[in-house]
This record gives sequence, C-alpha cells and structure tokens, in this order.
Amino acid sequence: MQATVTRPGPWIHRHITAGGTRFHVALAGPEAPLDTLQDPTPPTPATAAEPAAQAGPLVLLLHGFPECWWTWRHIIPPLADAGYRVAALDLRGFGGSDRPPSGYDLVTLARDVAAVVRALGRDHAVVVGAGIGGQVGWTLANLEPELTVGLVPIGAPHPLAIRSLPMRSLMGSTVQHLFFKAPLLPERSLRTTAGVERLLSSWAAPATRPLATEGAEYYAALMSRPGAARSALESTRRSTLTRAETTALNRPTTVPVLSVQGEFDPVQPARAHARDTHHVDGPLQQVTIRGVGHFPQEEAPEALVDVLLPFLARLTTPPRQMEEAPSSAPSRHTARRPWRASFIRRPGGTTRRRSGRRTRSGGRGRGTPSSRA
Repeated sequence: MQATVTRPGPWIHRHITAGGTRFHVALAGPEAPLDTLQDPTPPTPATAAEPAAQAGPLVLLLHGFPECWWTWRHIIPPLADAGYRVAALDLRGFGGSDRPPSGYDLVTLARDVAAVVRALGRDHAVVVGAGIGGQVGWTLANLEPELTVGLVPIGAPHPLAIRSLPMRSLMGSTVQHLFFKAPLLPERSLRTTAGVERLLSSWAAPATRPLATEGAEYYAALMSRPGAARSALESTRRSTLTRAETTALNRPTTVPVLSVQGEFDPVQPARAHARDTHHVDGPLQQVTIRGVGHFPQEEAPEALVDVLLPFLARLTTPPRQMEEAPSSAPSRHTARRPWRASFIRRPGGTTRRRSGRRTRSGGRGRGTPSSRA
C-alpha cells in the first residue's frame, strides 16, 4: 500500500512550518464559533455597536504511538459539527511531519505543539492527547498554561505518576517496551501490517480489537517510509526523564483536566491514573470508558465524544452564562481539593449525580463512560 498522508474526508490538510520543523495537520470545523458566523440579517445600529465575539479556543488532537492524525477520524467530524475548530496534528517523527534525528523529549515535543498553535493564528487551545500525545499535553500545560485552556489526556496518566508506581517494571506492557529498545527488530515489525496489527490488538480490549486494528495497514505504510519507524520509536524507547522534563512536570498542573482511561487498558494501570490527583491543582475530572482498552478514540469513539463535548462546553461557555447557569454541584466541591465531577452516564443518555459514597453500578454496556471521584 502506498503511503498517502492526506487522506480525503470532511477536513483539509495543511503543512505548517513552526520552529524550523514542518508539521502535517488536518483541519475541520468553522474558523469562528457558530454564533459568530455570517448572518444574512443585516445588523441593526444596536447590534453593530456590540463588540464582535471572539473565536473559541482551538481543539488540538494529539495522537499516540504507533498512530498518526488518522486515529482521530471518528472524532474530528462530530467535534467540527458541534462548532469547534479542530486540528489533528502529526507529532514530530510521525505521519506527514518531519522526522529529524533528535528532539523527541517531552519538552521539545510540547514546544512543537505550542509553535503549531501559534502558527495556526491561535493564542489558546484545548489539548486532547492519546498515549504519548497525552504526555506531551501534560508537559505543555505546565510550560504554557496561558496557551492551554484545558487538557484531556486519554490513556495517559501524568508522566511522574507513572514513574512513581512501585514495581513498575512488572507492568503488563514491560516486555513490549523492552522489545522496542532492541535494535532493528521493532523497526522491521512496524513496517508490516501484521506487526502493527499485533501491537494494536495487544493494547485493545478483547471485544474491540477489530475496531482498534482498522488502521493497521495505513500506519504500517507510513512507517515503511525511510526513517519513519526509527523516528516513531524515539519517544517510546526513552524510559527516563531528562532534568528539563522533570523540572517542567514537577509543577502542579493548574488548567482544567479531563482524564480518560479505558477499562481494560493494559498499558497504563488504573493506579497510575489515580495518582494524577497528586499532580493537579486545578479542576480534575476522571472518567473511565467501559469495555475498551488503550484506544478509546478507535474502540468507542461515540462514547469518547459524549465525554468530550460537555467538557469543551464548560471551557468555552462565556463567563456571564456560567454565572447565570444554576450550579448542580454541592458546595462541598468548592473545598481545597481539585473539583471532580461525580456522575454516572447511563446507556440511555440520562445522567444522575452520585451520592457521597461510591457504589457499584451494574449493567453498563461496552463503551459506556463513567466518572469517579
């Protein structure tokens, strides 16, 4: 299969040079919010005197390993239809972006993302990152808190939370990470559809493996280009953080965070996600999507969109509307600890608040999101 980065769809493709590196990005959605788009009704003197509404923040999608922008193909259209400007970026070394020989640490990757946001003419962005993209998002939120309006790490606990786990070397994905460090063999595997399919399948939930492996042939074709597999493996092969990374990540994150994990994620255990509370000083919501593994955007895209849209709405609602909207959260959520929404989303679409004590909720279907406090 010939590697064609610019696959057609309800998006446009652009190549942007930022910080001396060329990046590929797929763009969709209006440049301005729906309520600021052209109105055929001529403005009255009263409305003409009102200040024009500013465009909302960009929703920036960052993929994980071994994927590229294509992993967001089911997420881009519904977000764009909801009125958001969406950009799915290929990180350095992946997809249609440049593959330089160095610069695969989290700080450099975060600087790349910030440069791309500004190259797109934006000052703010909500960062949605899966896997390594989520780790880049955590780093960006600390390095550029003014630029990062909100953060949604998917299958990506805080990098320091992962490394603080006792007996981390016995985690289920350790053997694979040791394999990635071997010379030549991982590159050869990633250049074949069978190799990428095995990897995606091993990180997905048993029932959703066919969905997670749909893009295996495409990812393998992109990895087959000269130097692509080696560049993609650079960030995965790094097991320790540099001093610059540790310094950036040691500061608590202050931006609103929606942390998403798959129920059967074999790569990042739930106990790592639980430690996110030690690294967040701002609002934190933790959601588990039932019946999926490491790739919710591929295994249960509709469930992920159902989780994303309310979070984005809270971030982009004008302050006056936020003040006027009745608050359903009990006053105890205004304590010193980071706010965490506590609700159970039922398959039928209704939502109820949880009581103070956690209870088990049965009958959740595959791909049903739930929050935990």
